[in-house]
Amino acid sequence: MNLISVVIPTLQKNKELLLNLIKMLEKDSNVSEIIVIDNSLKGLDYPSDKIKLITPPANLFVNPSWNLGVKSAANDNVAILNDDITVPENFCSSIFEKITDDMGIVGYNIDYVKETQEILPSPQAGEINLVEIPNRCMGWGIALFFNKSNYIEIPDDLKIFYGDDWLIYQNKKRKKKIYSVSGQEIYHYGSLSSASSSLNEIAKNDEKLYKKLTRNWKNRLFSFDLLYKGIVITILGIKFSFHYEKKH
Repeated sequence: MNLISVVIPTLQKNKELLLNLIKMLEKDSNVSEIIVIDNSLKGLDYPSDKIKLITPPANLFVNPSWNLGVKSAANDNVAILNDDITVPENFCSSIFEKITDDMGIVGYNIDYVKETQEILPSPQAGEINLVEIPNRCMGWGIALFFNKSNYIEIPDDLKIFYGDDWLIYQNKKRKKKIYSVSGQEIYHYGSLSSASSSLNEIAKNDEKLYKKLTRNWKNRLFSFDLLYKGIVITILGIKFSFHYEKKH
């Protein structure tokens, strides 16, 4: 198997979780580098040859951090992971073993994401399946896996949300299939970085820009959108909204 680069943007809201994730990834012999985008600007003292620490001059937010991490990756196989998940041993290797050349971006299936408010031991390894999906499912962007050639840079003005939607949109345009991981449970502590109400204005701007970048006249008449805080269905130009608290 080819070597893997892992990208982890972080605000270090929970350093113990972050270090637990890094320690587990470090054990994976196919993971040759762990690129930590330190948006906390605190620095990270962790003794490992695999760590590639990037501390920007200011918080880049999520999507620009993804872009920077992928640009910095030395390998063609790249994973982008939330800093608030707990994974089993050889997590990245076991998923890349299943990825074939016709696959675009692989994300996660929310049915295999256990939400928790406590730090748990790593889950047991499960039988991984990659399932083709027509649209992004909930939780899909928690962990992403792809060949670097399938990563289409996200516009920097999209700060926090819709980065995963953008990757799906661009891969579909290139006739690449989208998949989700099932069969392997992981633990998700919660949206440590993106749940704050202070980010609502950024979220609104992200939604507005994403729709501007991806919508045409047909979409204004008929569309189905899984957006920041709900589902929006448009029929003959009339919008019907169903809201929820998004897990991301």
